[in-house]
Amino acid sequence: MKSALSPRGQRWLIGLLMGLVTLTPMGIDIYLPSLPAMAEDFGRPVTALQTSITLFIFAVGVGQMLIGPLADRYGRRPVALGGALAYLLGSALGAAAGSLEVFYAARVIQGMGACSASLVAFAAVRDCFSPAVGARVYSYLNGALCTVPALAPMVGGALAVHAGWRSAFVFMVLFALALAALLAVRFEETRATAARPRGALYSPRRYAPIAASGRFLYFAAFGMAGMAMILVFVAAAPVVLVQQLGYSELGFSAWFGGNAAINIGAFFLAPAFIARYGRHTMVRVGMAALLLASAMHLAAWLWMPLSAWVFMLPVAVLTVGFSLALGSGLSLALEPFAERAGTAAAVYGLFQMSGSALIATALLDSGMPPQAAMALVGAAIVAPLLCLSAGMSRRLVPFGGNRP
Repeated sequence: MKSALSPRGQRWLIGLLMGLVTLTPMGIDIYLPSLPAMAEDFGRPVTALQTSITLFIFAVGVGQMLIGPLADRYGRRPVALGGALAYLLGSALGAAAGSLEVFYAARVIQGMGACSASLVAFAAVRDCFSPAVGARVYSYLNGALCTVPALAPMVGGALAVHAGWRSAFVFMVLFALALAALLAVRFEETRATAARPRGALYSPRRYAPIAASGRFLYFAAFGMAGMAMILVFVAAAPVVLVQQLGYSELGFSAWFGGNAAINIGAFFLAPAFIARYGRHTMVRVGMAALLLASAMHLAAWLWMPLSAWVFMLPVAVLTVGFSLALGSGLSLALEPFAERAGTAAAVYGLFQMSGSALIATALLDSGMPPQAAMALVGAAIVAPLLCLSAGMSRRLVPFGGNRP
């Protein structure tokens, strides 16, 4: 498959994969400006609506453990189509929800659809491209992931102002419908071999080599820590900017989208940095940026009055650093598992999505200020990983080789 794609076919494939990966950030960011209004509509506190964000992310992670083996056994195409349709169904249910409990159920269905789509996208890169090229393609996909947070809050804010918060979920219905139609027409199977089913679909033996890999766990822990810090920010931003600082829905969208716009540049610059400095170096750079952001958050919380600039500047450092490193970390984590790329991507997603959701939920529910929570994640997880990287660099552990 790596040699069968024409340049035009590669462009179509990358475009479709970018569409698949956008389902997850769209499901988070498009309704963020409306969280306070939704809380009032449902008659519940804003913290209950924040839970809908972490619930969605948790479903994205856990769902991949179920869907990864399906993608490896039955192929990427049916899983991608099923994911787009599940996302459509969850979006429609969310638009019609009359209670918070129904809305939570809609978010779980949406999360399952989004996890199917993102798993297929990242596994298909491993199917079709070499490791070095794949790292650059991952960065392009992550660029799409970053573009949505720049645009979705503005779209959602404008829709909420003119048609209410439910219109954002109608928008997601229409997007999923268009994506499903394109997948049906243009997306071909990317799995290299159509092997006969062997053994149980869900077996510990499928996951054991992945869970026992120190290299994999190292990079998965980095992805989990970075995502946990970003998730704390995403859930807390409407409260800080709208409720505490008094910004409107469109004002919130401008701040949130401006930060995301900066990260778009970082994602699209990442392939050039990877080619010049190598994947391992970029992961270390990302870790250093996360630690710097943690220190900035802590200093701002302790010594500076709250303002949009004080809150958002460390977030920009955090997300730019994570953007530069995420593609390299994912590529390095999945590289040894060519024969089970879907399963490996699922385990990585479990760490990055469900693990981060649990961490963020615990920190948000504790009442800890979001700046202190993000600083704690950096100190407790990222700092030890960076120390381990420096201490093991001579032996190239856990990286497993001096490869770009």
